[in-house]
Amino acid sequence: MKNWIFSLLLLLVALPVQAALEWQPEFAQPTDRTYRSPEEPLRLFIPPDVPVETLQVLSLELDGIDVTAMITTEGGYAIYTPVQPIAWGKHQLRLVENSADGDIIERGFWEFEVRKSESFREASLDINASVDINERIGDHNLDNLPNKTQATGSVTLTHKLANNDWRSEVNIPLLYNTEAIERKVELGDYLVGWQRKSFQTQLGHHAIAADNLIMSGFQRRGLSASYALPGNNTLLTGFAMRGSQVSGFERGLGLGDSTDRIHGGMVTTYPVQTEDKTVEISASYLSGDAPDFGVGIAGGDTYTGGDAWSIHADSLLFQNRLRARGEFARSAYDFDGTGANDDEKDHAYSLLLSYKPWLEKMVNGQYIDWTFGAEYKRLGTFFRTVANPGAVADRKMGRMFSNLIWGAWDLRAQIAQESDNVEDINFLPRIRTRLGILSASYSPYSDYDDEGNPRLKWYGQPSYSLSTTLQKQKTTQRSSAASTTSTDIQTNVVGFTANFGYEKWNWGLGHTWMRIDDDSIFAGTPSTDDIVNNSTSLNASFAFTENYQLSPQVSWDKTKYLDLGYNDQRLLLALGLDATFIPGKLMGRLNYDLNRSWVSDDSSDNKTHQLGASLTWVAIQARPQKPGLTWTLTGDYNDYKDKVTSDNDTDFYQVFLRAQIGWSGSY
Repeated sequence: MKNWIFSLLLLLVALPVQAALEWQPEFAQPTDRTYRSPEEPLRLFIPPDVPVETLQVLSLELDGIDVTAMITTEGGYAIYTPVQPIAWGKHQLRLVENSADGDIIERGFWEFEVRKSESFREASLDINASVDINERIGDHNLDNLPNKTQATGSVTLTHKLANNDWRSEVNIPLLYNTEAIERKVELGDYLVGWQRKSFQTQLGHHAIAADNLIMSGFQRRGLSASYALPGNNTLLTGFAMRGSQVSGFERGLGLGDSTDRIHGGMVTTYPVQTEDKTVEISASYLSGDAPDFGVGIAGGDTYTGGDAWSIHADSLLFQNRLRARGEFARSAYDFDGTGANDDEKDHAYSLLLSYKPWLEKMVNGQYIDWTFGAEYKRLGTFFRTVANPGAVADRKMGRMFSNLIWGAWDLRAQIAQESDNVEDINFLPRIRTRLGILSASYSPYSDYDDEGNPRLKWYGQPSYSLSTTLQKQKTTQRSSAASTTSTDIQTNVVGFTANFGYEKWNWGLGHTWMRIDDDSIFAGTPSTDDIVNNSTSLNASFAFTENYQLSPQVSWDKTKYLDLGYNDQRLLLALGLDATFIPGKLMGRLNYDLNRSWVSDDSSDNKTHQLGASLTWVAIQARPQKPGLTWTLTGDYNDYKDKVTSDNDTDFYQVFLRAQIGWSGSY
């Protein structure tokens, strides 16, 4: 009998305890749809019988990030309101209990999707528009002025659409200018992109790949398509691009002119790709023509071009501390553009090695990051491609470099040598250039008090920099066609800066010394271009209050022409005052410059006074979906005095009223 009564009492006590242990939260779902919007609050219902002690040890995670601190409660619900819109796509929400004995009990796990609608996971249209209207309301002593009223404007349309395994993006900028000679409204650098699984295509202005020997800085209007082979880290790319830079509506897709078009392809693969090492191998081919503005006669364009291919390997090894990169390229180029002569064939190659001795290394409590290496590059005399027109052919270059960052120190050094006429052509000279660069900067860290304010010394928060450069250019082989001409120039540059910051003001100074010794000979005549230059600057900024700031500046420059026996000097005095009369509404600026330049032989001596002022009124503050309006009144006055020729004396001014209208909307 006693055992039965004891068991009954134990059961009555255990039932509520067991219920408390097995409680389950509920994730409130939208009633009218199966998805959520990016800014929609996430609501969890917590049973009312959950003890307070348990509530205090609950944690909420969104995609693995703890967001417990941002939870609010209302009517039995724990509510998380996103600080920023949640990204489109699928997400995970997890509620865990951190028990007193250290166990983690998962109380709930849910998956949800953020979408725009049932039809599209992502759908957006962003519009950014602005119009600037300038009216010249006053002027004096100026000729050939443009129209008194001018206006410029722009509208950028950005559209994104995505669902399942595909997405598309469209970016279209439209530009307006009343002073345009042809169209007042033109099309800017647009881009249309579409992607599905491993396939991607782009139409418009875009770059094809990272820079290499046959393609560098190549961003043109055209079409490209890429496909990533599943499972083997290989990317295939094909493209057809305009050879020259174009903009506006006239050229359309940029592919209509066969004499101004470049096409080709790339294969990039990663045979090794782990956390501590990566190996990339890439091969590129291109062919086409483009205008050569340095060739031909006035009134006609000459189109030159040819074929080129390149293969390179780039690797990060030994826990990503060693980088080794090598590339080889060949080109066949029609320099005259007529096809009458055979294409000139040549090759180029480059090698790069860099090494980091340490990763996450600390010395005397400061992290140290050191990278050193060497590079060699050779471009043949006739090596050229239409997708890298800026490359200087007929060069071979070698350099060694070191970059060391340790705490507040940043030390960099480089030595290099470059020479041309790599094929040893008799009628061409060979010029060798040697370069050495050494720089150091020091920006010590501040100590902070308990309230987070920096403890400044009497000289404030300093930062220093020092750099020196030595360059020598010398003809090592004279041209057979100009045996009495040679180059022999040495340039030395030393510069330093020092800046000091305080709570409400700062100041800085800098000085640069440069000497050029030119012993070159041109057609048997020695050069007379030896110079010594000294340039010094001093600047400061004083914040008297939060709304008023004064900025003075002094700079002085003196160039001494050693062979010619005279000096050229310049002095600049500047003072600027920025004022905020009504924060966010009414601002102004006043600046004065005095610029004097003179030559010691009295051949030139002039002085310019310049006074400028502006007043800006934000009449309507721009807000999402609502336009803003800003008025600006500006004026400039210039007074020029020539002590040598007084007939050159002049003064003039201009006054403008400017209206800026801006609007942005998202849908």
